This record gives sequence, C-alpha cells and structure tokens, in this order.
Amino acid sequence: MHSLPYRTKLRIRAALKYGAITLAVLAALLLLLVIYLGRYVVYDENGAHIDLHRSTASPVAAEQLAEPETAAPMPVEIVYADPGTNDEDTEAMIGVYIDINMLQDPDAVLSALEALDGPCPVMIDLKSRSGAFYYSTGIEGAIRPDYVDVKKVDAILSYLRANGFSMIARVETFCDTNFALNNIPCGIPMAGGALWMDGNGFYWIDPENSLVRDYLKQIVSELASKGFREIVFDDFFYPESTQIVYTSEKNKNELMEETANLLITYFGNSNITISFGSPSTDFVLEQTSSRVYIGDVDGSNVSAAVSGYNRLADAAKQLVFLTASRDTRFDGYNLLRPLM
Repeated sequence: MHSLPYRTKLRIRAALKYGAITLAVLAALLLLLVIYLGRYVVYDENGAHIDLHRSTASPVAAEQLAEPETAAPMPVEIVYADPGTNDEDTEAMIGVYIDINMLQDPDAVLSALEALDGPCPVMIDLKSRSGAFYYSTGIEGAIRPDYVDVKKVDAILSYLRANGFSMIARVETFCDTNFALNNIPCGIPMAGGALWMDGNGFYWIDPENSLVRDYLKQIVSELASKGFREIVFDDFFYPESTQIVYTSEKNKNELMEETANLLITYFGNSNITISFGSPSTDFVLEQTSSRVYIGDVDGSNVSAAVSGYNRLADAAKQLVFLTASRDTRFDGYNLLRPLM
C-alpha cells in the first residue's frame, strides 16, 4: 500500500489546521453579523425582513424606566399667565381644537388664535399614529414628521402658554409604529410571532406592557413641562382582529380601565388631567375629573351619545364633543370646535 511522504502529511495537517481556524473566524464573523443585523429586523404581516434604514435607538432612556410602578407620583407644575375664572365643575367647557391638517399651515393657525376674543380651552394634536411628534420633543428615539414645521408648532405652544389659554394636548396612544419597531416585545403579536399591523399599515403597542406605560408617563411629564394642563390619549382601545394573539388574563375593557386608572393615579398629586379619546362605550373612569373626547356626533344624536356612555360617573359632564356644528342641541355640553 502506497504511503504519503512525511512532508506531504505535514502539509495536509497544516492545511487542515489553518482551514479549521479560518472556519472558526468566519463563523464568529457570521455570528457578529447576525447580532448586528438583528437590530434592523422588521416584523409585519408577511413575516420578518431586514430594513437597514430604520432607527435603532430606544425611545425611552433606561434611567427613566428604572422607576417601579409603585413609585410615588411625580410632581408636575403648570404655570399660566391667566388661569381664568371659569368654574369647570359647573360650567360647560367651550373651546377650539387644532388638528394635524391645520398644523400643516402653522402661520394660519397662529393668526386664527390671535383673532380669538380671548383665552379659552385649546386642544392641539401633537403625536401621530406613526409615532411622530409634532413639537420639539426630548424623548430619546422619537421621530419628527417631514410634513410639519416643528419649530413653528413650538411657537404656537409658546403663544398659547404666554396668553393664558387652557392647553390640552391630544396624542395617539397605542397606535405607534416607531415605538413598536424599536421595541419589538412591546408590539401586539400574531400567532407566527410577527407584529400585527392594522388596515392602514400602522403597528400597535401593548397597553399591558410596563415599558409602554412608562413611555406614556414620559410623554405626559414632558407635555406638562410645556404648559399643558390636560393630556388626551386618543384611540384609547385595544384593536380587534382574529390575527392578534391576546394573552392578558384580563378582558380588554378591564385592561383598558386598569391602564387608564394607572395613569390617572400616577399623576394624581399634580394638576394634570388625564383624559381619553374614542374609548369603548363600556369604558369606566374612577375619576370624574377625567374626560372622554368623541367626534362624529350630529345634533340629533347628542342625547343618544350621552346615554351610550352611561357607565361614566357623570357622562354629561365628562363627555367632550368635537364638532363644527352650531346645532343648539349641543348647548350645555362640553364642546370643542375647529379653530379654522
């Protein structure tokens, strides 16, 4: 039997040794690549894919999330140039609202505010369903839209505060694509593990997740520092879909009520009012100071809308109608009309 020369055997052994080292290095590099690309994985209804252009920063700083749920409510102070003399416990709230369509012409908004007879309640949209903030936020990882001049919105907020307006911020709550994609465990999952997306292409976040709740608290605290006395969490409901894997031990109404009351209690020692937009009619609020904001109601349906929210402690007082209607059947109720 033919035997390989000794030198040939040495060369083969050396080649195998270097080959094994090379494979080990390549395997290590591949592992590092997988870990790196893992930050860019996006989940949608089609499964997982890589998007190298999305932000990987965490929207909530770690040091701001270390505080336990049982911590004492943070003090929040709001200063007004003229707090006004209306007694909101006995008189209906009458004011105006500024939505995202109006904010795309901020100069016209400011002119319309200057034309008002005097300070009144003003609600302004400040956060979108994509998770974009319309003002200069300091929340880490937050994004700004390219269709709004954020600096001019800042100027509008400064005008409202300097002139004694009762400032109300409306922010999208659980529909937040940016936060969901940057915090995958906070998203609402489907059976296959991918994140659920609604029919408009937006991702939603889980109301029961502690990181999500801390994120909402952070938004309130920041807006309070800018002069807002009331925060309206809009679309305050859990989405319905047969694709969603719902894992909470509470039913959806119980979960939403728990989240609402947690936010109310957390800011209970401040002069901030936590309110909600478009919740279920089965929604119950323990605090009568909190309000529910609803639209798409005409004059003929005012009484029906009020009776539909009969689980509120005082529906006539807590409901706020958003309408351009001048129908007298809205008289006596809380009402916000479009600024322009």
